[in-house]
Amino acid sequence: MMKCSADGPAPGKRWMRRLIVLASAGVLAACGGGSTQEGRATEPAQGGGNAASLVALGAPITALPAVPSLQTLRNVTPPEPSGTEAGRPVGLADYVSDRAAAVRLGKALFWDMNVGSDGNTACATCHFQAGADNRVTNQVNPGLANVNQSIASRFNKPFIASGVPGDVPAYAMKSGGQGGPNYTLALADFPLHVLADPLNRDSAIVYSNDDVVGSQGVFDANFVQPGQSRFDDCTLRPDGIFHVGGINTRQTTDRNSPTVINAALNVRNFWDGRANNVFNGFSPFGNRDPDAGIWVTTSAGGSPTKARLALKDASAASQAVGPPGSHVEMSCGGRSFPNIARRVLDLPALNRQVVDPTDSVLASFSGALKPKYRELIQAAFLPRLWNSAQPVLLGGIAYSQAEANFPLFFGLAIQLYEATLLSDQAPLDAYLQGNTQVLSASEIRGMNLFSGKAQCVSCHGGPELTNAATRLRLAPAERIERMLMGDGQAAIYDNGFYNIGVRPTSEDLGVGAKDPWGTPLSFTRQYRTSLQGGVMPDLFTVDVCSFEVPVSTTRTCDPKKLPGTDFRDAVDGSFKTPGLRNVALTGPYFHNGSRATLEQVLEFYNRGGDRRGSDASNTSRFGPNGSNLDPDIKPLGLSASELTDLAAFLKAPLTDPRVAWERAPFDHPSLSLPNGHVGDDTAVAGQQSSDPKIAKRAQDVQMNIQAVGRDGRPANGGPLQPFNLSFK
Repeated sequence: MMKCSADGPAPGKRWMRRLIVLASAGVLAACGGGSTQEGRATEPAQGGGNAASLVALGAPITALPAVPSLQTLRNVTPPEPSGTEAGRPVGLADYVSDRAAAVRLGKALFWDMNVGSDGNTACATCHFQAGADNRVTNQVNPGLANVNQSIASRFNKPFIASGVPGDVPAYAMKSGGQGGPNYTLALADFPLHVLADPLNRDSAIVYSNDDVVGSQGVFDANFVQPGQSRFDDCTLRPDGIFHVGGINTRQTTDRNSPTVINAALNVRNFWDGRANNVFNGFSPFGNRDPDAGIWVTTSAGGSPTKARLALKDASAASQAVGPPGSHVEMSCGGRSFPNIARRVLDLPALNRQVVDPTDSVLASFSGALKPKYRELIQAAFLPRLWNSAQPVLLGGIAYSQAEANFPLFFGLAIQLYEATLLSDQAPLDAYLQGNTQVLSASEIRGMNLFSGKAQCVSCHGGPELTNAATRLRLAPAERIERMLMGDGQAAIYDNGFYNIGVRPTSEDLGVGAKDPWGTPLSFTRQYRTSLQGGVMPDLFTVDVCSFEVPVSTTRTCDPKKLPGTDFRDAVDGSFKTPGLRNVALTGPYFHNGSRATLEQVLEFYNRGGDRRGSDASNTSRFGPNGSNLDPDIKPLGLSASELTDLAAFLKAPLTDPRVAWERAPFDHPSLSLPNGHVGDDTAVAGQQSSDPKIAKRAQDVQMNIQAVGRDGRPANGGPLQPFNLSFK
């Protein structure tokens, strides 16, 4: 039995210094005090459960390092999705009949431009550069996530710091450009927040801008019906935000695009964690979505019946089914997944794109005859999911079973494809396995700073260099934590999600926001609901005896001593910690894309972030909390040479050369993607058409990505380059 000790680590450390051992459910119950365990054998009614009635399953003993340390990613694999269908235990084999065929399907769907309503937008459109997006034209969003709707749609706003001296107006980009739609970013526009003294976060603000460097998606339009094979029939809407001179431009996302490489290892995905660990076969929201379900048959040709699905450890699948239906990212507003299926099922996969004949997965697609998606689905998935001749009525419209289940196929296939995108061959991996010659003296000094004085490993732990991935999966009772905040007062937060003070919290609540049904995204706030006797949709274990700051003041942990329901939380403005592997290639940085280089990122951390005000009350505040700031965000005192060494460690040692050179499994088909519009941020050319709704859309400038086979990019083309080298 594990001893429930109250001996905790020093305040501000991310993981306990004592050895954490997770044993059976009895141990967790003894130390956790009546909370919930993710992955029960039975499904809760209405997708949730009362905390007092949930029973935890036994789990294998798992030991974690006593202190945060660097670990190799080699031999780390994503967990196999498993869970329940209509209450009965299921695994991946209950859906996927041929894993290799499912990976082929997933890679094709991820890269296929036909998935977007405009026939020109793929998942890969925002994830083509080391899994991220390095475009620089038409990438600016005004900050639409701001809780203050009256200013959310205004470009080039200053640092909003009510009551804090030093705020300055800024209605242009840092380089002097106008900014906004179809603006081409300049390197001189970064960072988006500049101080008179780079080492003093409260020094005079020289320049500040709350705009977000996101990813351009589609034009604002309403879905009408599936149209021609290349695009949907949609009705253009006048866009009051994304336009130049009354001509609509493509919309941009209100957060920067994180890399999909290693994303299959995350417990939750998206910056705010809304891509649930549990995949429901329908939407990103797991058990939260009351309408989710899949359509199954019990006999060939039988009538499909709807079944509730809950596959845990499948957050990459939950993430995958979000963008295709987003009216900003890939879709005309109101388009459903069955409508996507209706247009693409009988299209040849990647029929407008080139596949290299040596592609590591899709080589057989390189000829003139490409398989249709219907054929790929039938090769990858069990017949009970697609073989019915009976229709499925959705919203009064009859769809085939294959069309109705298309989000299930889409999510699981991309989950399996992304599970192959693991960058475990970086120089750091070789070093950690004994080859000490692969790092330079400067890189080794930087590595020691990363794990020591700079405190990076406190948040960027585990083999993926994020606390939001393997560490949380191995320690499910650690998914919420209690720690001392910067003001010396205790608060509970979602592990792996931190407010680091990049911008005032009111500009984007992150995991502090709610889902479409009004339920907090935060595990912490769901825990409060459970303590109040309420129902929470996400099932997870809470071990109060593992809290960094114990609830009980006794020497030996009292498992019955639970937080009061009025406990302080620190979730507003908190975002998922990104993994740092290949980070040199995935700029711009932070959830708002406000830094162009790793040196700018390190400058931010060295001064203790950008929040303004005292430790007790600063711009990370929201609601009743004077501060939501992570306590580790404080001045680091790194010298210029130390910053140089730390930056050196973040670059080559963390970069898998296969990613940089796009070698298998990171090879890919060709891709033509929009890169802004003809014109600039003051005037754009409309599309040539007699149809006024089309003429009111700006003409795209296309960016062409060449197909790459298993051996990677040609030597004369060089490897992928950092974001700061994307500028002309």
